[in-house]
Amino acid sequence: MTITKSDEVLRQCLQSLVIFHIKERSNRLKHDFQSHMERFLFIRSLLTNDEMQNIDKELNKSFNNLQKCPKSIKNMEQIVSLILTKGARFKCDDIESCEFNLAKAINQLLLAKLNIAQYSNYFYRDGFCVHFFLCYSINVTNDMCTDRTLISINMQYYQAAIDLLLFIIQCLKHVFKQEVWAKVCLLDILNMIIPRNIVRNHEIFFDASLIGLLDLILNEYSLEDKILLDKDFGDIFQRILDNLIENNQLHTLLSIYDANEHIQNIFRNSWNNQKYVNIMTRNRTARQFFNALLDDHLFRTWLTSTDLLFILLQKKECKIVKKLLKLSPSNVHQIDENGNDPLLYICLKVRGCREFLVEFLIEMGCDLQRRNLKGENLIDALQLERNRQLLERLIEREVIQIDNISGEITSNS
Repeated sequence: MTITKSDEVLRQCLQSLVIFHIKERSNRLKHDFQSHMERFLFIRSLLTNDEMQNIDKELNKSFNNLQKCPKSIKNMEQIVSLILTKGARFKCDDIESCEFNLAKAINQLLLAKLNIAQYSNYFYRDGFCVHFFLCYSINVTNDMCTDRTLISINMQYYQAAIDLLLFIIQCLKHVFKQEVWAKVCLLDILNMIIPRNIVRNHEIFFDASLIGLLDLILNEYSLEDKILLDKDFGDIFQRILDNLIENNQLHTLLSIYDANEHIQNIFRNSWNNQKYVNIMTRNRTARQFFNALLDDHLFRTWLTSTDLLFILLQKKECKIVKKLLKLSPSNVHQIDENGNDPLLYICLKVRGCREFLVEFLIEMGCDLQRRNLKGENLIDALQLERNRQLLERLIEREVIQIDNISGEITSNS
C-alpha cells in the first residue's frame, strides 16, 4: 500500500485525536473512581459487622449468578447498586478453582462479544492478573484486525475493554503503593502493549489506542527515581527496548522516550549504540526505521551526544553519517576518548576505502590541524603506511594539498 505525505499527516492527526480521547477518558474515570470510592468507604463505615457480612454475601451471590443464570441488565444493575449505594464488597480472584473468576467472566461477558467467535476462547489464560489479561486481549485483538480474512471488530466492545483496563488501573493504584505498582504492573503492560505495523487505514484507531494507553501509563506510574534505578526494572526494560528496535516500532519507541525525564534516563542507561546500530543497518527496512528515528529532534539531540557518530564511522555508514552531520553539523567537532575528532578517527581507527567519508568530513569543516591526546594530527595519520593509498587518492581527487616546505595540509573545498 502506497502512503502519500498527506496520508501520513492525516494518520498523525487521527492518532493524536484517539490518544487525546484516551487521556480524557482516563481523567474522567479517575475522577469517577475517586468520587465513588469516597462514597463507598463512607457508606461502609456506617455498617455493623453483621450488616457487612450480609450485604457482602448478597453481592457474592449476584456475581455467582452471572455464571449460572442468563445474564440480564437487571442483574448488572443490582451489582452496581449493592456496591455504590449499600457498600457491599466482594473479593474476586483470577484462578480457575475460585468460585467466581473475574478474568474468565470478562472473557465471556465482554471479549467474546468482539464479533470474532472463532477466537473467543483464545483470550482466556488461567492465573493471569486481570490487568495483564486485558492488555493481552487488547493486543491480540490488534493482531486480529490486521488479518484480512477476519470479520471486523465490534468497536463498542473494544472501547469497553479499554475503559475497563483504565478503570482497573485506577483500582490497582488505589490498592498498591506507587513503587509496587510501577515494578509489578507497569512492566507487564509495557511487555504487552507493543503496537504492530499499520496495514490499512481503519487500523489507525487500534494502533493509536495502544500508544495512548502506553503513554498514559508511563506518565502516571513512572515518576519514582528509586523504581527506575531498580535492577530488575532495568533488565526487563532492556528486553522491551530490544523488542521495539528488532520490530521497527518507531511510534512506540518515541512515545516511551518522550514520556518524561525519568523514563528518558532509564532509556539512555539501557541504550546500546553498538548493538542497535547493527540491528538498524542490517536491511533496507531497518535503515528506514533508523533514518526516521534520527528525524526526531529530541531523540537525535540525545543520540548525537553519545558515541553514535564514531560507531557509524567504524562501520563506514556513509549515507547515515552524512544525514546525521547535516542535521547536527556541530558534531564534526565531537571527540572520542583519545581526543580524535571524526576526521582523525576515520584516518587512525578505520580501515579500507574511506576517501569519500574523509572528503565529506573536510567539507563539513573538520579541523585539519587538530591534534589528539597523543599529539597526532591529520598529516601524521595520512603518512602512516596503511594510509598511503588513502593519501594518494585524496591528492588525486584534489580534496587536499600538502605544502612541501611547511608540511602543512590544506583543503581545496
